Amino acid sequence: MTARELRQKYLKFFESKGHSIYPSGSLVPYDVTGRLDESLLFNGAGMVQFKPYFRGVAQPPSKRLTTSQKCVRTGDIETVGNLTHLTFFEMLGNFSFGDYFKKVAIDYSWEFMTSSEWLGLDPKRLSFTVFEEDDEAFEQWCVHLNAAGLDPRTRVFRLGEETNYWPAGAFSNGPPGPCGPNSEMFYWTSNDVPPPSGDYTSEDWQRDDEAKNWLEIWNDVFIQYEWKGTLKNPERPGEGYSKEGMPNLPFQSIDTGMGLERTIAVLNGFDSVYETDLFEPIIRRIKGLMSGQVVGESEARAIRIIADHIRTACFCIADGVMPGNTGRGYVLRRLIRRAVLKGQRTLGFDDPFFHLVFEGVVEAMGDHYTELVERQEMIVETLLNEESLFRRTVENGTEMLADELAKLSRIPNATRVLDGYLAFRLYDTFGFPLEVTRELCEEAGVSVNEAAYEQALLEAQERSRGASGMDTVYGGVEIVIRFDSSPTPTHFDGYDSIESRSTIVGVVPANADGSEIAVALDRSPFYAESGGQVGDTGLIVGQEFELEVIEVGKQDGVWIHLCRLLKGPDEFYGKPVRAIVDGARRARITRNHTATHLLHAALRQVLGKHVAQKGSLVEPGHLRFDFSHGKAMSADEISQVEQIVNTQILSGSPVNVHADVPIAHAKALGAMALFGEKYGDLVRVVEIPGFSTELCGGIHVRNTGQIGLFKITSESSAASGVRRIEAISGEGAYEAMVHQYEVIREASSLLKSTPGQLVSAVERLSDELKDERRKLEKLQAKMVSGSSQSSSGNVQTVGPFEVWTASFEDVDQKIAANGVDQAVHSNPKIVALAAVVNEGKVVFICKIGAEALANGAHAGNIVREVSKIAGGGGGGRPDFATAGGRDPGKVSEALAILPSLLGPANLRA
Repeated sequence: MTARELRQKYLKFFESKGHSIYPSGSLVPYDVTGRLDESLLFNGAGMVQFKPYFRGVAQPPSKRLTTSQKCVRTGDIETVGNLTHLTFFEMLGNFSFGDYFKKVAIDYSWEFMTSSEWLGLDPKRLSFTVFEEDDEAFEQWCVHLNAAGLDPRTRVFRLGEETNYWPAGAFSNGPPGPCGPNSEMFYWTSNDVPPPSGDYTSEDWQRDDEAKNWLEIWNDVFIQYEWKGTLKNPERPGEGYSKEGMPNLPFQSIDTGMGLERTIAVLNGFDSVYETDLFEPIIRRIKGLMSGQVVGESEARAIRIIADHIRTACFCIADGVMPGNTGRGYVLRRLIRRAVLKGQRTLGFDDPFFHLVFEGVVEAMGDHYTELVERQEMIVETLLNEESLFRRTVENGTEMLADELAKLSRIPNATRVLDGYLAFRLYDTFGFPLEVTRELCEEAGVSVNEAAYEQALLEAQERSRGASGMDTVYGGVEIVIRFDSSPTPTHFDGYDSIESRSTIVGVVPANADGSEIAVALDRSPFYAESGGQVGDTGLIVGQEFELEVIEVGKQDGVWIHLCRLLKGPDEFYGKPVRAIVDGARRARITRNHTATHLLHAALRQVLGKHVAQKGSLVEPGHLRFDFSHGKAMSADEISQVEQIVNTQILSGSPVNVHADVPIAHAKALGAMALFGEKYGDLVRVVEIPGFSTELCGGIHVRNTGQIGLFKITSESSAASGVRRIEAISGEGAYEAMVHQYEVIREASSLLKSTPGQLVSAVERLSDELKDERRKLEKLQAKMVSGSSQSSSGNVQTVGPFEVWTASFEDVDQKIAANGVDQAVHSNPKIVALAAVVNEGKVVFICKIGAEALANGAHAGNIVREVSKIAGGGGGGRPDFATAGGRDPGKVSEALAILPSLLGPANLRA
């Protein structure tokens, strides 16, 4: 059986049991309401997107769902490369939200695993664990085992909460949130016969489990309690929670997970998940790049690491995660660099190779996960750019380590220890594994402070907290605003109108002093901030009161209007109102939003199909658009993009909005998803015919001509591999154009020119200024030269030295330095010191003649001492040095101490 077949069998089986097939959530953990789950870095389980359904804060489209969920867990990244551990995997899941519970879930599990129509596993090779207090689950497994002629005492085992409660240990220790016992299913993988039907205890089972004879393939979680408690010490969350109770949830739910990779390996009798069809094309591609190199154990492990990490990297990038230095980006960058280093050091890939392995990922998984194909250019370019950057970084790391070892070589052998934090920096920044650093250090007779290295590693793991994330898997569903009663979801009228007749169905103070209140309406014309578009503002007007709407968001389908009371009493609940959007502000926002879609399409035309949105902000005053691209745009590229957008605006093309389009149909039309939005089965498509088709829940103009004008104001770097454009449109662009014309007109008037001749007038003025500057420099040079050649007033004899000092105001520092050079050039005994005062600051310049240098004069020591008097500091070489000062009034005093600095006690040794 192939993985494709297993995936389809699982989904088909549960569909036959009344489950609706639900698409995989993003690896970025957005839940079904579109809220980002801040408790996790990655989606690490099938149920993560369904948290609001489990807690009853959102209504599922069906009480029975089934999915194949892409997951990332990187908590044990160092073990990846063995035969079973993966960072990316697929979790097949079936879910019940207040429908069936333990008995039915166990019945379904048994049927799917053992029925010849489905997996047809031998019941003799199966065993099960249940929570030690869960009699119901234990008895239900017994029913099936007895029917199969097996003794349940040799196949069902009661274990504690660390293994059979979810989250692990939650029964006693929390964290707060939904929880419940679980039952795990295992398959006997050994070539030996399964355990006998006689005495077979829990201890025997655990011994075989530790020997890897039993492999977990399935897990039913019975969500039925709400664990309640508080932190033992709020200042030290690591000390855990004090349990206050564990009441029943409003309804009981099922969360089931079957690991696709592990199960398909079991079904085919493979020793390793890497032997399955999920990896075969990837590994074949890697070996094809090796040019017939012999594959030993170290090479085989390197190949497995690369095969695992390329899957994780490709899916992360496809879901909008880009390499970076924090959070998800940090984890992704670490995975890419670890894989590249294995390819470089173990497999001998001297040139960038990682992006070439992408073809194997598409062959293995692109038919089911079509985003890999749709976003191919972006994925390949990101992988290539990141590897190229890393290879340069490795070269720098090698130089850094060599420099540090050279320093350590100058100290006694017993104390030659490489700092552990430096060793970790070599690993974290330059990709050097500890064993490589240790090996290079041993060759130089240097040891590594590995305790400090481990401490730095722990700190880095904290930075990427939540990468495994399962301790809070049922957390993260936070109610920001709690009304006395839960309002029904808001009906949004804002696509067609900027005013609604509404009723207030929820009111609650929004801050401590009561100056702001949160208001829920049964229907609203106000757009709630999402997808980069800011929320509307305006008024809510009742018969005797008026509220100013200053911000709008949404929570579990309810629009939250943040308001200030402008007039009237403060009793609003149940009152009829007029909800009125600020129309002028809305119009500016919609122009910028449609302009953003035009910009996105134009960038893909000019720069390539790898361009994908990485974030956006649409406000009334401007728009900001972040997109994937590896280098700065040229002036010509920016000009091309502007021209394409403005051509579309001048065409007056219609902006067609298609509501409630099935997601599959929308994708078939070529609709692009915008980063940061959550999409359901039915989506909204915004189409500019022949130019742009995107999924978008925002508000747009009726035709592109209403935008008026578009202008890019800046292009810059937003992050590694991400560029940022800021732009204006409509009134904003017109106002900017008027302002720029006024500036040009005023400048032209000052230069006694016209706007059309402004450039030539500026060039003429620039030439005149250059001429005047040259004249001034000649005068300054003549003055300085005269001073340096003077033999009276500023030269005196101090022992074997001729001391020359001078003070210059408003003279170029380079010219003053030339004067100092002239003074020294004319007399090798000269110790020359000049002070240059410009704009309230002082610079001291000292130069020593050859004979004076031989007699012990030191320029660096001199400027260090004289600058102290003027409130500054500095130093430099024996023959030449400069230093700054902050008090021009002390210049004379500072110059006067030069003779005393040339006494025998102050000369350099």
